[in-house]
Amino acid sequence: MNFKELLAQLEERLGYHQFPVNPAATNIKDVFEGSPLHHDMMIRLARAIYVSNACRRLTDPVNLDKTLQALAPIRQEVLRAARTDVDLYRVLDELGAAFNKIFAESTAFTKVGAPVIRRTAEIIPLSAYRHLRRLKSSA
Repeated sequence: MNFKELLAQLEERLGYHQFPVNPAATNIKDVFEGSPLHHDMMIRLARAIYVSNACRRLTDPVNLDKTLQALAPIRQEVLRAARTDVDLYRVLDELGAAFNKIFAESTAFTKVGAPVIRRTAEIIPLSAYRHLRRLKSSA
């Protein structure tokens, strides 16, 4: 797996609002298409992963150990900060879990040679629950 594929997988798992990857990016400076929800932390993380894996291009390979080594100091800094946002704390946990799953699936794909089946989101129709919500006006 290369750096650009890793970022695309993170966007798929965390959502576009957390990790808006630019598919036409050619270097590390334009890797994000928009502004991530936690802008400074996500940019620091992307650059730390890039440097930790000794990448020179977006197509250079990355591995799990070096990626987690890049995440660890950022995670520690955020957890020790006096004003840590609850959402940021949750995103850091989701990032660690996402890295483990992404690399596990990548390894399974290369060992077996068969594509990994990805689960899609379950769509729950809201029409069945609309009658439960009653709005009261103050008029």
